[in-house]
Amino acid sequence: MQRYILFRLVQAGATLLAVSLVVFILARLTGNPLDLLMPIDSTPEQYAQESQRLGLDKPLYVQFGRFLVNSVQADLGKSIRTGRPVLELLRQRFPNTMKLGLSAMALALAIAFPLGILAAVRRGSFLDGAARTTAVFGQSLPSFWVGILLLSVFAGTLHLLPAGGAGGLKHYLLPTVTLALTGFMLSGVVRLLRSSMLDVLDSEYVKLARAKGLSENVVVWKHALKNALIPVVTFVGFYFALLLGGASVVVETVFAWPGVGRLAYEAVMWRDYPVVQAVVLLLATLLVAANLVVDILYAYLDPRVRYR
Repeated sequence: MQRYILFRLVQAGATLLAVSLVVFILARLTGNPLDLLMPIDSTPEQYAQESQRLGLDKPLYVQFGRFLVNSVQADLGKSIRTGRPVLELLRQRFPNTMKLGLSAMALALAIAFPLGILAAVRRGSFLDGAARTTAVFGQSLPSFWVGILLLSVFAGTLHLLPAGGAGGLKHYLLPTVTLALTGFMLSGVVRLLRSSMLDVLDSEYVKLARAKGLSENVVVWKHALKNALIPVVTFVGFYFALLLGGASVVVETVFAWPGVGRLAYEAVMWRDYPVVQAVVLLLATLLVAANLVVDILYAYLDPRVRYR
């Protein structure tokens, strides 16, 4: 296991290096940020002076090398638009995204787990059809449309909840419900858990447990569920990393939520290279870490899994 973890860490380093290079190139293909930041009546001398101050006049390979060296030293540079350290912006925004992601994931799993398990146990019943329909609707409905609809009803018409921002518990309700019920979190867990439970319930050891006289609750919740969780754990870990890395950009923008997703949206709009690079690098780090944790959990969820 230790050799496997070391090998995966080396892979993670190579992956982050490749991601850094790709996002560095793509960010600069969007154009020069000075075209948006400098006044229209700026002289060429002022333009050149500002470009030199920001280091944008250097060759690309020099800029990329400086970015790598500074990143290793936990220095992600300063925002071109605001002049604030990027690390400070991430520290300010990431806790808000973490709280929203955790609340949305908790709500989605609280709904998806009972639905997925009951749909598999009562295959072909009305409950099974309702669970699959819920999964299809959750996957099909656009998050921005659901968010705007909830805002219109609960904030605009009924005046029960705030329209945006981060504050007390009421501020969490609308973005949490929108993020939990749309996208792939709820629908993906329901569909994966249902299909995985169906495979496990038809296995020989489950039939043997039933033949021994064990109750159906013990067979389902103790013997079958543990082995059915492997694909679900993979999906939840991967998708939760996406949420924290900015997959909630649409929801955060609709509800004016001060998180990493909205920060990424603002950075792309203003061609803020350092912020874009930092957010994407954060997303890549979270995804790599989530995949590593999920792979390690495999050995504990399924004793048949062994790493050499």
